[in-house]
Amino acid sequence: MSNPIRANGKPKSSMQIDNAPTPHNTPASVLNNSYLKNGNPVTSQTIPQTIDEEDSNANAQQQVANALLAQKPLLLASIQDKLDDLIGTDSGYVESLPKDVKDRVYSLSSLQTELFDLEKNFQIEMFELEEKYNKLYRPLMERRYGITKGDIQPTKEEIIKGRELVGEEEEPEEEEEDEDEENIEGIPSFWLTALENLPIVSETITDRDAEVLEYLTDISMEYISEGQPGFQLIFKFDSDKNPFFKKEQLSKKYYYQSELGYSGDFVYDHAEGETIDWVSHEQNVTVNVEQKKQRNKNTKQVRTVERMTPVESFFNFFDPPVAPVEDEDKDEEEEEDIDEELESRLALDYSIGEQLKDKLIPRAIDWFTGAALEFEFVEDGEDEFEDGEEDEEEYDDDEGEDEEQADQDDFAGQEQAPECKQQ
Repeated sequence: MSNPIRANGKPKSSMQIDNAPTPHNTPASVLNNSYLKNGNPVTSQTIPQTIDEEDSNANAQQQVANALLAQKPLLLASIQDKLDDLIGTDSGYVESLPKDVKDRVYSLSSLQTELFDLEKNFQIEMFELEEKYNKLYRPLMERRYGITKGDIQPTKEEIIKGRELVGEEEEPEEEEEDEDEENIEGIPSFWLTALENLPIVSETITDRDAEVLEYLTDISMEYISEGQPGFQLIFKFDSDKNPFFKKEQLSKKYYYQSELGYSGDFVYDHAEGETIDWVSHEQNVTVNVEQKKQRNKNTKQVRTVERMTPVESFFNFFDPPVAPVEDEDKDEEEEEDIDEELESRLALDYSIGEQLKDKLIPRAIDWFTGAALEFEFVEDGEDEFEDGEEDEEEYDDDEGEDEEQADQDDFAGQEQAPECKQQ
């Protein structure tokens, strides 16, 4: 299911209308010419004496207003806040309609509910159909897993068909293998290479992560049909060789809300990760460990203290963000900042899960070879200039050096991140 839900972090009721009628969507005339856009009847006082007089007065008032607002930015911000509060408020237009017309509006609302119920059934059946075909894909996925790991050898027919697909000529007669040539099993770093070619995921993989992902042997997906709907991503590792943790697989579950959103799609509810049992703090790629010796002034005893600082890592993916507990001591601005940051993290986390599910798993070989990148859309701003073109804006070298020096001074003055101490 491609893009099945909205990862907005703030689910809405499935039957709640986002925006009530406002002056922006009120029709200019209804039934006859006795109604204006605001729903008030036409009177002699509402008609300007002349067009020139009305335009002149409006222009003069607008100029005075602009001048006042330019001098008082706080007043402008306050007015903007008030206008933002009016978005989605009821204009009173529907209430002003004649009874027969209002009854017809009510009937359309009833029909809309029936349409929504059918749409919900459609989404549920689509979910069940995807689950059905995911089970049919499984034998092919298992064979792919066996070939990449080295447990299964590909057939001659598979090799010939694959060569034809990429347009490669038939392989010449086999030559005698060099006795000194190393016997390589499967396809080394298959999943690591595929992950590093997936843009949104590659940005989260560090050099230390890559050492762990060398032991990743498979990524698969299963639908969650019991209870709350959703899907599960399963990462399988070579437990016999993996020196970082002994568990064979790590999983992460994404859950949808039970009710559909207003748009008719499944709405993201929350994700559940898994705690990784690292062999040691040094092997834990999600933290930076520093060891320091401390001497007791009184007893002269020396002890070693480990200081662990959390760092960015792909494996933080298994510790998804959760909504914070409401704190009455925090003001509204702090709460808004936390909400915005949380929404951003939730959206990124869900986006990674969706791309692994819809792009990487079914097209793993194309991501390994890089062929899938040809079908990726370039985001706005990436190719800002074509070959041979330069930025027309002049750049002051002295100004650039001053800004760079200021950034270094700011960085030097920042406090160190809080650290947790363990003995």
